[in-house]
Amino acid sequence: MTPLAWLVRRLDEAALLGVAERRALLALAPQERLVPARTDIRDGQKAGGAHLIVDGVACRAAMLPDGTRRILALYFPGDLCGTGRGAADPLPGTIEALSPCTVADIPSGTIDSLIRSHPGIERALWWLTLVELGIGQQWLINAGWEAERRIAHLICEVRARSQAAGRDMQVHGRDMQAPGREMEECFASAVRQVVIADIAALSTVHVSRVLHALQAARLITLNRGAAAVPQPAPLIAFAGFDPGYLHLPDHAARAKPEPSAGIRRDPVPWAGSNRDLGYASRT
Repeated sequence: MTPLAWLVRRLDEAALLGVAERRALLALAPQERLVPARTDIRDGQKAGGAHLIVDGVACRAAMLPDGTRRILALYFPGDLCGTGRGAADPLPGTIEALSPCTVADIPSGTIDSLIRSHPGIERALWWLTLVELGIGQQWLINAGWEAERRIAHLICEVRARSQAAGRDMQVHGRDMQAPGREMEECFASAVRQVVIADIAALSTVHVSRVLHALQAARLITLNRGAAAVPQPAPLIAFAGFDPGYLHLPDHAARAKPEPSAGIRRDPVPWAGSNRDLGYASRT
């Protein structure tokens, strides 16, 4: 499924598109371009319009007065960012490529024309903005949790979104579907310690300690700075992760542990005791 088709499927599952709207969006042929990592996706582009992530991982980030970066949102293949009409973007910050990205630009004139012909598309664009804000609200709620659970929840989210987008489905460079090998699900390699720190408002040293503690608890494995989730159910239970706020088609049911798995959602054996994770946590 192409990223554009994935986007249309998400909107279709949310019952936001009619037949005409669906056809109009699928008929788009936006021009693609490569954006290097650590580059503003909109740099040198005309104001307004939207940007469809075709490949790679991007983020919305803001710089604080002291030079600290805060990441406000993540974008995976099939995500549409900068959906404002004309020169207006309803959300703050710049849109940056975390990894080398392929981006398809949809000019503001094209968006305006689509909205005039198909008002349902405007509702769909606002729905995408509300979903992004909803994810940001979940991050804000998570800020009140202990660091281990906060980062575990973020790993679950990134895993779910990258899996839904059909990306990062490899284990140490090998096909996950290799015969005789249990599936091990990696989350996006672009979302590493520095990125997690900028999302969770923690130092990279603290994030490193938490990741190693989660590995010691056998919830994740680490390989050259990238995390993998060999058995999703224990991590999902520990994080209390419910993917409903992500609005991913056909994904919520797959992401939750089955009741028969015998995993307690809350508490789990290591929840509420940082000593069981091997160190004293600091938020």
